Amino acid sequence: MDLDPPLVARWLDPLAKQPGEIADLFLERRTEAGIDWRDGEIVATRFTATEGLAARWRGGPREHLVSVPRADADAAREAIRSLQIALGRPALPARPGGASLEEREPELPDVARWRRRITAALTRHAPRHRFRWTLRDVFRQVIPAGAPPVSFSRRLVSLEGTFTAASRRGDEDRAFAFHAPDTDATADELKAALGAAAMPRDHAVPCGSGETDIVFGNGSAAVLFHELLSHPLESRHSILSALKDARLAVSELEVRDDPGRLDLCGGYECDDEGTRPRAVKLLDAGRLAGRLTDRADPDRGGSNGHARRAEPWDPPLVRGSNVIVAGGQVGTDEMTRRLGNGLWIEDISAGTIELASGSFRLRFPRARRVRRGRLADEVGPGVAAGDVISALKRIESGLGREVKPYRALGWCARAGQVIPVQGAAPDVLIRQLAVRPSA
Repeated sequence: MDLDPPLVARWLDPLAKQPGEIADLFLERRTEAGIDWRDGEIVATRFTATEGLAARWRGGPREHLVSVPRADADAAREAIRSLQIALGRPALPARPGGASLEEREPELPDVARWRRRITAALTRHAPRHRFRWTLRDVFRQVIPAGAPPVSFSRRLVSLEGTFTAASRRGDEDRAFAFHAPDTDATADELKAALGAAAMPRDHAVPCGSGETDIVFGNGSAAVLFHELLSHPLESRHSILSALKDARLAVSELEVRDDPGRLDLCGGYECDDEGTRPRAVKLLDAGRLAGRLTDRADPDRGGSNGHARRAEPWDPPLVRGSNVIVAGGQVGTDEMTRRLGNGLWIEDISAGTIELASGSFRLRFPRARRVRRGRLADEVGPGVAAGDVISALKRIESGLGREVKPYRALGWCARAGQVIPVQGAAPDVLIRQLAVRPSA
């Protein structure tokens, strides 16, 4: 049976009577369909349906979480009663006979439509391939003590793998990743991305070592700012923690974290504590402008809706969503001339940051070398590295005109919790980043 939110709220309310206490119930139902392709043939299909819920109490640094691998009224009662007992509070009476398990008929996602579209796209652009396609449907409900209940749904599509593509020195294997919300336009966008990835290229030569100027193009700067700003501003203990209102970059640079962008993978209508999210400016005219918060941060102005969980049994953590970089006035040709000599990077396969020191690394599978303002040979794979403060100061004024979503970024892991994220950015020029080859 489905939950009765007012009844659940009455069970939770006594757990959040003291100042600073938080109590809530979090529920998730998830279905996931997947297809594995190899050279035009479907070699495996997958379908899973899972559900669960968790009752949570938090008071200052203390936190208790009780999870149940079901998502019905009896499971909610069981979780809240166990939480009450763990806290030494008056508990709900035990239900005679124990909780009943309700059988649910899983709802199959719209797999047939996507199977036809993916097959056609692979046949045209990448006939030799190994790909995994996934369609995720997620429903979440949060019932907080002392606040209205909220619920929301998301459906995300992913296609990841490798394919054989032509280069001017013979065929080569290329990696491909695409993540997006499932909308009417997603299939066409995926076909265009796959077609662009399959275009003939020069065979990449090894990447050298040293410092060089770099343009992060085609939206890939979203990954740069995800590492430089989003992760440090999730934490109370990062290199940016003591730099409130400090000028860190050129005055035209504006970066925000925006969960309201539902056209990107990281978007949501309410966070996993039941708070309606709002966009947070991370940099405003080059100055550090805000931080990401949850309900346990009253000293930082309260929650701005960035508490997120990967699974029902995970406690919520402050996490970023969609990093959006405002555009400027510079076209692609002018950006290439401004770069002069350096690298033009459009693909980033991974990023990491060490929060205390601010050191970061971005892995790229290939880049285009630019000489005297003109595109030259291809290099890679490699690693671009630096530290947060220096990198922000080395970003040039004159940002790209067009802000593009970066669909290869779809998921982010922290403390073992993997959540959907994404971003959009214009072309960004940064001077003197360290570059080295990677295996």
